[in-house]
Amino acid sequence: MQQLVKRLDEIGFERTRRATAALALSLFATLYLLFSLNAEPEWAKAFLALAGCYLVAFFGVAAEWFWGRWFASGLGWSGVMVSVASLFMIGWMPALAIYGALHLVIVLALMGKKMAARYDMQEAWRARYSMDDFGVARLRKTVTRAAASLPSVILWAFGPKEPGQGMVLAGAGILAALLAVAGLRGVVRMRSWGLLAIASASALLLASGAFGADLAMPFFNGTWWGDLAAAAPTSGVAGFVPVLGGGLLLIALAPFARPAVRFLLRRD
Repeated sequence: MQQLVKRLDEIGFERTRRATAALALSLFATLYLLFSLNAEPEWAKAFLALAGCYLVAFFGVAAEWFWGRWFASGLGWSGVMVSVASLFMIGWMPALAIYGALHLVIVLALMGKKMAARYDMQEAWRARYSMDDFGVARLRKTVTRAAASLPSVILWAFGPKEPGQGMVLAGAGILAALLAVAGLRGVVRMRSWGLLAIASASALLLASGAFGADLAMPFFNGTWWGDLAAAAPTSGVAGFVPVLGGGLLLIALAPFARPAVRFLLRRD
């Protein structure tokens, strides 16, 4: 991986690579939008939210907003992880392989110092928020990891559940999704409440995964997630999606953990 990153650092064609990543993102945004228009009503909201997520990433990359590369890379890593885990558990499926390959294209196209120079190193936003290189690196890790959690959070929040079951979990999932999105926006704007919102979303998702596995099983029925669940060795696999999303959100907070502790322990 390090050699690959080194080679990408030396490769130019930043505009071409940006266009390639934007094209892949627009493809997923369009597909999810079409799915939302043709899917069953209980899946329409989830697909529409995913379409919006990829559309935001598309504009972020195309417009060269400083956080666009981070957000799109997070979605790319999410797709790669889902594809690899699914292929490992349920076997070879061409659709899943293509899904993962296109997300890997997004990640690779946005790698390298020359791409970072077009996004991360823009002087305007760094001067506005008084960001040094360490601050930029911290923010990049948090935004990328939080973005990687969004597809799992969205599927859990807006995916279908049987009537009369999982109402508490559904409310918790929607609240977690709103907190995650708001927290991510707050972090990008360098607001401390953004970290608190992400932490709250993580707690809700982890609690849902720990206590709501039995109520959550209808979420998997009739989907390839159901095949994934059937192939898993544990009975608590229904909690996989919220635990994955909550875990990624928790990991996203790690870069700010030490500065936060130092701030709380500081004595005037």
